[in-house]
Amino acid sequence: MGWLVLMYRALRPAIRDSQRSELASLFLYAAAAIPLFYLPALFFGPRTNFAVIDNWRFWIIHLWVEGFFELFATVLVAVIFVVLGLVTARTATRVIYLDAILYLAGGIVGIGHHWYFTGQGTLNMGLAACFSALEVVPLTLLTLDAWDFVRLRERRCEDCQTTFADRHRWTIYFLMAVGFWNFVGAGVFGFLINLPIVSYFEVGTTLTTNHGHAALFGVFGMLALAVLVFCLRSLAKDDVWPRAERFIRVGFWGLNAGLALMMAVDLFPAGVLQLWDVLQNGYWHARRLTYLMSGTFHTLEWARVVADSVFLAIGVVPLVLAVAVLLLGSRKSGDAV
Repeated sequence: MGWLVLMYRALRPAIRDSQRSELASLFLYAAAAIPLFYLPALFFGPRTNFAVIDNWRFWIIHLWVEGFFELFATVLVAVIFVVLGLVTARTATRVIYLDAILYLAGGIVGIGHHWYFTGQGTLNMGLAACFSALEVVPLTLLTLDAWDFVRLRERRCEDCQTTFADRHRWTIYFLMAVGFWNFVGAGVFGFLINLPIVSYFEVGTTLTTNHGHAALFGVFGMLALAVLVFCLRSLAKDDVWPRAERFIRVGFWGLNAGLALMMAVDLFPAGVLQLWDVLQNGYWHARRLTYLMSGTFHTLEWARVVADSVFLAIGVVPLVLAVAVLLLGSRKSGDAV
C-alpha cells in the first residue's frame, strides 16, 4: 500500500497534465493491479478444500504472472520510450490497449487449461486449451520489438546526425533482452508445456521450472535492470559514466549467458528426462526424492553450478560494481545520486 502511495505522489503531476494524464494513469493502474490481483492467494490455508486452492493458485501462476505482470511490463517499456523521445504518447497508449486486450482476453479464458483436478467440464477445458495455446501469438508479436529496439538504437537525429538513443544504449540492450527472453521463455518454452496433454503429465516438474526461469528473470528481471540502468545513466555525470559502463557491458552478457546455460545444461534436458520418467513410471516416481537425488537428473543439477557461477560472477558482480563506481564517482564530484 505504501508503494502505491509513493507512486501516486510521484505520478500526480503527470496525471493532472492533460498531455500526459492517460499514459501516467495507465502506469498507475497497471502497478496497482499487481498487488490487487495477488490478493486471492491469501484467501486459503492448509485446511481449505483442494479444488479451491488449485483454482486460485493457478490464478496466480497463469493470470497474475502472465497477464498483469506482462501488462505492467508493456506499460513500463512504453513509458521509457516516451521519456527517451523514441515514440509519441499516443502511439505508446495504443500499444498498451492492444496488449491489454490480447493478454487479458486470452489469459482469463486460458487459465482453465490448468484445472485438470478440480472437476472442470469438457467445454471449459477445450476453450481454455485453445486460448492458452494462442497466447504464443502476442508473445511472438512482442518479439518483433527486439528488432525494433535495434533499429531505434541506430536511429540518428536529422539535424545533428548523432545516434538518437546513444546515451541510453544499455537500456535499449536490456530491453532487447526482454524481447528475446519473452519469446524464448514465455513463447517457446511456455507453449511447449501449455498443450493440455503435455501439461497434464509435466506440471510441477523441471520443464515448468525451465519455463519459469527463462520467462520470469528473462523478462521481468531484464526489465528491472533496464529501468535501473536508465535511472543510473540519467543521474550519472558524463565523466563518471564510462568507468561504470564497462562493468554494465560485462554484466549484461554475463547474465544472458548464465541464464542460457541454465536452460542448456540443466533445466531443459533434466525436464525432458523427468517427463519421460513420468510417462514410463508415473508422476509419483519422477517426483520422489530418490529419483531427484540420483542418476543423470542429479548429475545435471550439479553441472548447473557452471551456469550459476557465470550468472553470479560475470553477471551480478559487475553490475554491483557498476553501481558502486557511480555512487563513489558522484560523491567525489560533489553530486548525490
